[in-house]
Amino acid sequence: MAKILKATVSIAGCLLIFIVTGISTAATKESVAQSKQDVKAAGELLNSWHGEGQLLEQAQQKLAEALKLDPQSYFAFKELARLQIMAGYINSRNVKNGTYFYTIGNYAPGTLDTAETLARESIRINPSFAEGYVYLGYIQLEQTKLDDAAKSLAQAEILGTDDPWLQLNWASLNNARGEFSAATERWQRVLKSGTSNKKALSSAYGFLIESYKQSGDTSKVVALYKEQIKLRPTNAWLRGEYADYLSATLGRNDEAIEQANAALKVMDYGMGRRILAFAIYRKWADMVAQGAGTGAEKYFQTALAIEPQLDQVMAYGASEAMGEQLAKALSSKKGVSVDARAEDGSTALLISTNRGQTKMVKVLLDLNANPNLSDRNGWTPLLSAADDGNAEAVRMLLAKGADIKAKKGGADSATLAERKDHPELAALLRKQTGNTK
Repeated sequence: MAKILKATVSIAGCLLIFIVTGISTAATKESVAQSKQDVKAAGELLNSWHGEGQLLEQAQQKLAEALKLDPQSYFAFKELARLQIMAGYINSRNVKNGTYFYTIGNYAPGTLDTAETLARESIRINPSFAEGYVYLGYIQLEQTKLDDAAKSLAQAEILGTDDPWLQLNWASLNNARGEFSAATERWQRVLKSGTSNKKALSSAYGFLIESYKQSGDTSKVVALYKEQIKLRPTNAWLRGEYADYLSATLGRNDEAIEQANAALKVMDYGMGRRILAFAIYRKWADMVAQGAGTGAEKYFQTALAIEPQLDQVMAYGASEAMGEQLAKALSSKKGVSVDARAEDGSTALLISTNRGQTKMVKVLLDLNANPNLSDRNGWTPLLSAADDGNAEAVRMLLAKGADIKAKKGGADSATLAERKDHPELAALLRKQTGNTK
């Protein structure tokens, strides 16, 4: 990605010089028509992008050609802003707005500023370009400029557009403000709009699915996955994600195995194989719990051939909502320690605490999981629970001997709870230490 980013920033920089100097070239009718075709082709490449550097290179070339043919192509500048965002993206992070958390991206330095300049140039060329305001609003959301984003999206609505990203960006803004009903309504509006934009539909489905996961409405989650798979039957990642949900959250392992196998028929990929293995391991564990020991062993051997690292299976598999039988079977039948560690040193107890799986925290503690084992970054289950404000998990961990004096970066559990606006939990923890400041 670094190579693509460097090239993209270079071209963007040249275009910014072009913007500032005001150089212009008269475009013929034929060159404008060809420019539009190049922009459309670039947009299709960006819509199909899932991290492939080659697609960004191709889109970049198309947009550079489009602007040579028509320097006033405001669509090209908007698409170039999109390309800049994609090329500069590193990973995601959570940020806080009042008491609400929402997700934005981490980007290479200068990415968002350059993208904003390009989006604003599209609007300067055509002040009635609603889609330019839609994308500017998105950039401002990524910059955590929520009020500015609201103004840009409102202007897009005034100008009028059927761009589905207007609704999606409004939904993201609603979500950041804690307006969850409004966000859900916007996502549903995209699904009902009849848009053919597959990337927008995928985003709407993804956000709605995550929203219903958070609320525990499993029937709606399943229905949305099925709808999405019907629309995109050859998307291996989607089927794999659905399989993981069926197994890890619902314990519907036979269906999960079917979906995971279907995903791997489309594309053989590492995460798909891991999802399949975990579903088979859970099938084995359920059979062990039901007393089908000998019949279950073939499932264990099948899963073992796919994912032989049983420490990883314990750490990750036993930290999910449906991890109880797996933790018990691995421990009692295969001698795997409940304190087995993942690559970063996390145990199932720490991971389940991080995920807010309070039921599994209790299960693992009852299986004598050590509440004081930290990962390589110094997080213990108690510190994590305090940081998340999970009072129920904190009480269970303390009852099992969690070290209340443990610290992360010099901060104890009470300090972490206080920093995250959980004053009652902080007071409870300070009372435990005899420090009631």
